[in-house]
Parts: sequence; C-alpha cells; structure tokens
Amino acid sequence: MTKKGPRRAVSERGGAGRSRGARVARLRTRRLVVEDRAHGLRLEAVCVRCGEDLVVVVGGGARPHVGASALAISLPSLKDPARLTQSSYLASVPGHKEEALARDGALRLAERLGRHVVVTVGIHDDGADRARIEAYLALFERLVERVAAAER
Repeated sequence: MTKKGPRRAVSERGGAGRSRGARVARLRTRRLVVEDRAHGLRLEAVCVRCGEDLVVVVGGGARPHVGASALAISLPSLKDPARLTQSSYLASVPGHKEEALARDGALRLAERLGRHVVVTVGIHDDGADRARIEAYLALFERLVERVAAAER
C-alpha cells in the first residue's frame, strides 16, 4: 500500500496493460420464463453468454437456490474427430434432488449449441406430490428448449 492508498492491479478504465483501442468483451444476459398455469408453476432462467460459452441459472418454486450445477463440454470424438461429443461434470448440495436436471440440461444444451455450458438448478416446493413434480419436469424441458432456441 502506498500513501495514496492500495495499488490497483486493474484500472477502472479497462485493465492493466490494455492498449488503446482494444475491444472489451461484455457478458450478454437473457432472461427466460416458462409457466404452467394449470399447476401454478413458474421456472425462470437467467442465461449469461461468456464469450462462446453459456451459463444458465434456473430457479423456481418458493425459494430458488443452488441445488446442483453441471458443466458439459463439447469436444471432438475420439472415434471421429469431425464429430463433437459431450462430457459432463456435476456438483450438488447434499440432500438436493436437482442433479439429473442440471446434468441433462447442460448436456442437451452443449450438444445442441456445440459449446461449453454450465447449468445450475434450484427448485424448492415443499410437499410437492408426484403430479406437481412431473409438471416441474415438463416445465424444465420446455425451458431448456427455449434456451436452446434463444442461444443459437
């Protein structure tokens, strides 16, 4: 620290060592909502384009939260390098049941979009019966399709 205060590694005007006229990339965001009025359900996705990659945060129910996150990557197939294949990595909060949604959503989006995708899902609905859970699953499928169409 100097007498003037702490040194800044990155300036507020655009970064350390950045040349004049260099392009600064910005994160692009998009918000998508799907509803099932018959069951009174709503899921919301916030999509963030990070360069060519995509991060999707899905929340719903009484208390949206982080229940599970999945990263799906697209890479050339070992058998046929001209074809892309997907691989996934999962992290979940113990006791939460969103793992399958996060993994399946990330894999489907990575395959459709041909890029790396992170999907985080947190849906909290106390006492949801089987019919309500099935309605959430169908709603999630619709939301993934909307994200895929919007992010092409």
